[in-house]
Amino acid sequence: MIIEDTTTFTLQTREMFTSIAPRYDFLNRLLSVGQDKYWRKRAVDLLDPMGRDHILDVATGTCDIVIEIASRNLSVRIFGIDFSQRMLDLGRTKVTQNNYDKSISFQIGSGEHLPFANESFDGVICAFGIRNFANVQMGLREFYRVLKPGGRIVILEFSVPQNQFLNAVYEWYFNLILPKIGNLISGHSNAYTYLPESVANFPNQKKFVEWIEKTGFEKVSFAELTFGIVSIHRGFKVS
Repeated sequence: MIIEDTTTFTLQTREMFTSIAPRYDFLNRLLSVGQDKYWRKRAVDLLDPMGRDHILDVATGTCDIVIEIASRNLSVRIFGIDFSQRMLDLGRTKVTQNNYDKSISFQIGSGEHLPFANESFDGVICAFGIRNFANVQMGLREFYRVLKPGGRIVILEFSVPQNQFLNAVYEWYFNLILPKIGNLISGHSNAYTYLPESVANFPNQKKFVEWIEKTGFEKVSFAELTFGIVSIHRGFKVS
């Protein structure tokens, strides 16, 4: 996916997520039939937060990932960054309600221009966020830059099922049913039309492996979940 006007794209995307923020968690549960919680847990499994000192969650949104990490390792320092202040505000409330304030810090900002020093984190995770970057390769380079040698990245993202029958069902739901439900509940006419379009434009699993490897990560692999509706990519910064 090539985006020529990256500034306009980023502003429009931020406005979209800010608009749907109050209904974001509810719609995630509803439209995924509760599977999104399982997907995030599996991503954190692959991140393996035990024994890590500093973890960055890029596009943290309403903070489901950072809360899951904190629930497993209270000694780790977790940083969540997102470009939508409204999403962060909602996430901060959830963090406080779960009593994880001391473990988690927040930063407003872009995943393509991370405001952190080189080699700051033992792990970097991004769930359902990188697809919304204006420049995905730039985001990957930033992930690599802020990761310490020996650290790992985990990227959870929607994907297209490879099975022909499952793909037909997926396309029907994703393109016809999901946008109508999303629009009805969120009140945003474009957000849930943008979702299937952005997934269709994102590289497939094998191509995305190539992008991650080109950035410098090694031992890159991916796993499909729920018949390939989502995929988790993992890579390591060896040196």
